[in-house]
Amino acid sequence: MHMKVDHTQFQIDGDRLTHQPTGAVFWMGEKGLVNCQWGETELPSGYDYDRSALQDAALEIFLKHRSTCV
Repeated sequence: MHMKVDHTQFQIDGDRLTHQPTGAVFWMGEKGLVNCQWGETELPSGYDYDRSALQDAALEIFLKHRSTCV
């Protein structure tokens, strides 16, 4: 079953961002792109997450977090 990515599913830990359900870890690269260590996007429960949706949400969170820190 395809699951919707929600910002509340992410945890910020310093300069890294982790998607809790999948374990995917994101961080900002030198050129502003989001780099990632992919977790399991297809979970044993049958739920799955779209990688591009995970990456888009992570970028939105980083940009929002950066704007509140400046």
